[in-house]
Amino acid sequence: MNERLIHAPPLEAGDLPWFNAARPLDLPELKGKVVILDFWTFCCINCIHVIPTLKRIEEKFAEHVVVIGVHSPKFPGEKVTDNVERAIRRYEIVHPIVHDRDFKIWNRYAIRAWPTLVFIGPDGYILGQLPGEPNADLLEETMNSLVKELREKGFLQGNAADLIQPLKPETKSELSFPGKIAYSESDKLFAVADANHNQVVIADREGTIRHRIGSGAVGKADGGFEEASFYRPQGLCFQDDVVWVADTENHLLRKIDLNSKQVTTVAGTGDQGGFLRDTHPAKETALSSPWDVSLHEGALYFANAGTHQIGRYHIAADTVEQFAGTGAEALQDGPRLQAPFAQPSGLTVGDGKLFLADSETSAIRSIELGGQGKVETYVGTGLFDFGDRDGVGKEAVLQHPLGVHYVEGAVFIADSYNHKIRVLDLATHEVHTVEASVDIVCDDKRCTRLWEPAGVLCLDKVLYVSDTNNHRILKIDLDTEKTEIFIG
Repeated sequence: MNERLIHAPPLEAGDLPWFNAARPLDLPELKGKVVILDFWTFCCINCIHVIPTLKRIEEKFAEHVVVIGVHSPKFPGEKVTDNVERAIRRYEIVHPIVHDRDFKIWNRYAIRAWPTLVFIGPDGYILGQLPGEPNADLLEETMNSLVKELREKGFLQGNAADLIQPLKPETKSELSFPGKIAYSESDKLFAVADANHNQVVIADREGTIRHRIGSGAVGKADGGFEEASFYRPQGLCFQDDVVWVADTENHLLRKIDLNSKQVTTVAGTGDQGGFLRDTHPAKETALSSPWDVSLHEGALYFANAGTHQIGRYHIAADTVEQFAGTGAEALQDGPRLQAPFAQPSGLTVGDGKLFLADSETSAIRSIELGGQGKVETYVGTGLFDFGDRDGVGKEAVLQHPLGVHYVEGAVFIADSYNHKIRVLDLATHEVHTVEASVDIVCDDKRCTRLWEPAGVLCLDKVLYVSDTNNHRILKIDLDTEKTEIFIG
C-alpha cells in the first residue's frame, strides 16, 4: 500500500500528561502543518542524540512544523511523570511532549524501536517513518525541500509556534543535574560534573566551591577557566592537579590542568562518531557521547556510550583505540573485543579490572586489564531484565545504574532509576542496599530521598552521592548512617 494513502491515527491523548503545551494536542487541529512524532524514552542514548537534530528543525521551520515527542517508557522509573518532567528539563526540550506511559500511541502507530520519527503531512496523511538516528544534515535538507514545496502549493498554515508553551524555568541552584563526582588524594579536592551549568566544579573537603571551570555557555572552546566551554559534561577522574572530563554532548575528552588553569581537548573531533575500530590519532577520532572516564597506568579509559563500547586513550602516544565492545547492543561475556555492551555509563578501576555500569542491561560488569581481557557479568541478564532486588549474583536486579566506584573489594553502585545506592561484594557476589541511602536521616530539613543519582564515591567510610534530579551532592556517613547536604 502506498504510505501516502495511509491516514495518520489520532493521538487521542487528552487523558495523558502533556508538557510544553497549553493543552493536549491532536492531529485535526494541526491541519496545515507538517507534524513530526518523535517516539523516544529518556534513558536511550540514541533518543538523546536525536534531540539536537529536532531542535534544528524546530528553530528553522518554527511556523510550519510541529514536533511532538511521544515518550514511551522502557523502564518503570520512566513511567513516573515527575521523572519525565525532570528529563525534559535536563535536555532542555521545548517542543510538546505527551507521556505515553501505557504505549497506547506507540501501539496505534505500530512502532517497534526507540527512537522512531513519523512524518505527517498537512492533510493528515503519513509521509514516512524513520527508525533510528537520522542524519541531521540530510533531514534538514529534506524538510527544507518539503516545506518549500508545500508552501508553494498553498498547503501550509502558519502559527505552529503558538502551540508551544515551554515549562517555567526552575529556581537557580548551585548545581544543575550534576553527573559524576571524583576525588584526588594528592590534591585533597573534589571535582563535580555540573552538567547543565556546562561547568566542572572544584570543591574542598568542607564542600566549599573553589573553582568553577567553564564559562557556562554551551561550546567546546579550550583556554582559561573562564573562557573554556563544555556541553553537559558527565564523567570525571581527578589525580595530581589534573581533571579528565567526559564532555558528553560535545563528544570530546578534555583535560583540566589546575596548575596552569587551562582546559584542552585531548580526544574527539567535536562531531558524533561511529564505532571505534583499531588505533588512531586521538584528535582525529570522532567519539560518541563519552559518559565516564577512569585512569590507569598512563591510559584513560572512557565509556563510549553512543556506540556501546569502551575506548582507551593512550596519553603519551596521543592515540585512541577500541578497547572493548563490538558496537552491538547486547549482554554477552567473552574476550573484550568480542563482548557486546549496552550503553556503558560508569567506570571504575580496581583489582586489575575495569568495572562498569552497563546501563541498558541494568548490569554491573568487568573487563580484565591484563591477560586475555575477559569480560565478566556480576549482575544483569539482558536488555529487558530489570527491577529492584538485593541478592547474590544474578539474583540481584537493578534498574539502569549509572555510576560505580571500586573500594577495598567492593563496588558501590548508583542504582539510578531505583533511587538508591547498592554495594556489590566481589568475594561473595552479594548485592545489598545501603539502607542509609533510602531511609535518609538528616538534620537539614531540605534533605529528601535520592532522585536518580548518577554518581557515587566512597571515601573513608563516607559516601558522596550525585543526587542528580535534586541538584546537589549528598554526604552519607556509613558509620553513623546520617546524611548531610555537601554541595547544593
